[in-house]
Amino acid sequence: MVRWSLLGALFATLLTLGACATPADSATPPSGRDCFASRSILGYSIIDEHNVTVHVGASRDYILTTNWNARNLNWSEAIVLRSPTGWICTGNGLGVDVTGGRPTQTYPITGIARAPGPAPQGS
Repeated sequence: MVRWSLLGALFATLLTLGACATPADSATPPSGRDCFASRSILGYSIIDEHNVTVHVGASRDYILTTNWNARNLNWSEAIVLRSPTGWICTGNGLGVDVTGGRPTQTYPITGIARAPGPAPQGS
């Protein structure tokens, strides 16, 4: 995993600002789907070459899967996570992409899943 740093905070700010523009008709999430607004992302962690976790709110994480090497994108640059509606929903990732780097490139997301929560602490 990549450690959270000043660059990570910069990424989260830029990601949030870059993803804020959503169509006016997308004020509510799609019914019956596990979704989050692209503007609600607080940060990220790189899991491996093809998986990145995005942190949404205080207690939700989602894993974005790609066919490209996630380590090749300079995450300290202005990165934008986009979807046609502004909502990112679990499933195949169709229409969701990450844009950034120098020169600017667009990378498709091929899958989105809710990350498992922490294991319950029992007796």
